[in-house]
Amino acid sequence: MKRAIIIIGEIMKYIYLDNNFYNRHPQINYPEILQKKDRPYVQIAISVNNQLWAIPLRSNINHNYVFWSDKKNKCGIDFTKAVPIEHKDINANRHPSIRQNEFNALKGKEHSIIKSFKGFIKKYNHSKQHPNLPESKVILRYSTLQYFENYLLPQKKVQLNIVRNKNGYSL
Repeated sequence: MKRAIIIIGEIMKYIYLDNNFYNRHPQINYPEILQKKDRPYVQIAISVNNQLWAIPLRSNINHNYVFWSDKKNKCGIDFTKAVPIEHKDINANRHPSIRQNEFNALKGKEHSIIKSFKGFIKKYNHSKQHPNLPESKVILRYSTLQYFENYLLPQKKVQLNIVRNKNGYSL
């Protein structure tokens, strides 16, 4: 099971993803999704269509699309491997722990993590508009957002026409 941090209403929680998530996202179809089932994740709720996201805690990160928890050892929350999740994707039976120094580095940083992740989403969208830039090619090739672009688009507003009739109201 992978572990993640969940931030809901600016409260951070560390989680593992459930096997059902991995069954719905097999590596053959989603090669950039990390398949280590014992990896911790950070779950966050952000205002991009009110979607929940799980963002993995990783080590040996060699790019800057990350919220560092231990920059010296290249450890942090890797935005390039974020995945949208539902509550059913969280393994409620397992509760991960992370290294104390990383916990201390992330504690109280919920707002900054959310802001940084939103910035990465903007960078990804910019890369989609300018795919020939060298930086864009890397982001578009290695980011898991390529599989979940529908979660990044603004939701269409539906206008309902409510009409009062003799039986009450109808649409």
